[in-house]
Amino acid sequence: MTSNIRNVDLNLLVVLDALFDERSVTRAADRLALTQPTVSGMLKRLRIIFEDDLYIRTSHGIIPTPRAEALAGPVKEILTATHSLLVQEEFEPTKAEFDVKLCGSDYLHNTILSPFAGEILRQAPNAKISLLAAPAGNNDALLERGEIDLLFGIREYAPSVLPVLSLYKEKLVCISSYAKHKEGQSISLVDLCNYNHVVLKPTGAPITKTINDLLRSRGLARNIVIDVPNFAAVFQSMRHAELIAFLPERMTHFNSGQFKILQTDLETPATEVVVNWHPRMNNDAKSIWLRDILRLTVRNYLDR
Repeated sequence: MTSNIRNVDLNLLVVLDALFDERSVTRAADRLALTQPTVSGMLKRLRIIFEDDLYIRTSHGIIPTPRAEALAGPVKEILTATHSLLVQEEFEPTKAEFDVKLCGSDYLHNTILSPFAGEILRQAPNAKISLLAAPAGNNDALLERGEIDLLFGIREYAPSVLPVLSLYKEKLVCISSYAKHKEGQSISLVDLCNYNHVVLKPTGAPITKTINDLLRSRGLARNIVIDVPNFAAVFQSMRHAELIAFLPERMTHFNSGQFKILQTDLETPATEVVVNWHPRMNNDAKSIWLRDILRLTVRNYLDR
């Protein structure tokens, strides 16, 4: 038998399998939607490759030789495995056991990642979910290695070369823990800057940089007295001191009634929240399902 696999056409194995099942060249040809001469010609090639007659004609059709019988099982396994490579496996969330790694800032954990995780578990009770902090390293590489499934962030800072899905837009609002302030009160930018402010660090953080740049363009600067690493610390600081902060509007919903939203003349741009994944997952059944569930979560929890 030839030892060069390049000489073996996969279609020949399909014919070999059909001949074993049907025990008839005619029936095998019908099953494969081929002509009888075509199947006969392919059988001739198989005989050369395997150096065996494989099938012997009788008055009742064809019967396999011992060599053909020995080949039948392995050939069927090869064809089954090949079929599984070519056919997209269905994803059944109610039965599947899988891990999901979602990455984003603590703001995103509060606004979208937590409800998204809850929606995943409602539809896929055997899922295991990890909510990860935004990494400082190469996000593209983490996605490529599967260390992150979905990366949530702001459009301006998202990897530009990766597939992206826009989720929603967010605006910044000014909140105060000063006792003298009232809900909806308007204050001038000069007064705003004279109050004590709490900001996210580092100073290059998107929100902090946005507000600082807008004020700098008007020749103003905030009186920053506290910088903190996350949004939870912003709220904790404001509970213990009179402070001003700029936060995404949806963050204030979790602390409504505790702080006052102030009106200013500062026109803050809306930010777009997006999610990225690696291109190799574009057609993956689980990844497609996750993105569909994410869209559902945005509609149910954020588009209100």
